[in-house]
Amino acid sequence: MNKLKIVWFSFWYAIAFLTRIPTVNLSKALKNNNKEVEQGSLYFYPFVGLIIGVLVCIVYVICAWQASNSYPQLSTSFDSSSLVIAALMLLVWSLLTGGLHLDGLADSADAWVGGYGDKQRTLKIMKDPTVGPMGAMLVVLVLLLKFSALVVVVDKAYDFYFVGAVLAVPMLARFSIIPLFYFTPYVRDEGLGSNLKQSVSPTLMVIVSVITLLLSVIFLQQKSLLIIILAAAILLWARNIMMQRIGGTTGDTAGALIEVQEALLLCALVL
Repeated sequence: MNKLKIVWFSFWYAIAFLTRIPTVNLSKALKNNNKEVEQGSLYFYPFVGLIIGVLVCIVYVICAWQASNSYPQLSTSFDSSSLVIAALMLLVWSLLTGGLHLDGLADSADAWVGGYGDKQRTLKIMKDPTVGPMGAMLVVLVLLLKFSALVVVVDKAYDFYFVGAVLAVPMLARFSIIPLFYFTPYVRDEGLGSNLKQSVSPTLMVIVSVITLLLSVIFLQQKSLLIIILAAAILLWARNIMMQRIGGTTGDTAGALIEVQEALLLCALVL
């Protein structure tokens, strides 16, 4: 498979893995377990996040247009629709990912509490498909934070900066997986994460980092520096916790990091 085809299929593989968006047929690219496609997909994670942000913004535009047309004579109609619009945006946001990262968040929360500080017990609980009370509680809290922040975004969306927040946050959250895998051991010997860990190139990581940071500055304007620093701080904090408990990262903890990043960055942007 030539380089251009690898890049093309890697892009679609990233979309297929991180979202429920219909994708091109990947069977030919992966019929021989093509690791180059799997590994190349990692560098498209931030751009998949950007696609998610664009689709969520489209939902906002459609809903806001419908609300303004339904009550053209009522100046407060838009405000009264903010809760519904924010809920629909969050619904689409969650459906686009298929709950993939929320599942990782729930599994990680249950494992951290039920593992009692033991690495092997923590990893064992993380593989359990059932969701315990701690996992359910944390998922609800994260969704509540996202929803409340989106209500503010909808109320103030006349300012491009708030629309830019919806574009930048999912992009930055998924970008964080690249440095996480580069600087952190992958605990399990098998699985997609172990292949991705082996593939991280310092050169490509720098290129993707520069593109992501430039887009963040465009989208977030005056708050870009604050949010970039906060995103880095959350990444370092999460990595430290992972290293202390399990000596590295897993797919579940990476998904949990994405969800925590999105919730906290959104809240920081609207405060």
